Amino acid sequence: MRTTITIRADEELRSGLEMRARAQGRSVSAVVREILRDALESRPLEARAGHLRGRLELPLDEEEPWRRELRERNWRP
Repeated sequence: MRTTITIRADEELRSGLEMRARAQGRSVSAVVREILRDALESRPLEARAGHLRGRLELPLDEEEPWRRELRERNWRP
């Protein structure tokens, strides 16, 4: 069974939702349902941020003390 939920949104939010809906060729209601569904979905951190793994790029200056300490504590064969 479907039910109706009414929310109050300022013009900026409404405009953003309308733009997204137009870009996706969908209704504002469909876009809002998708956003709410995604927000309520229980997913572990790995699933939400796994695509960021290994993305840290730092300059290669091995002489910095924090680098040595980090390497000593996290070294893997």
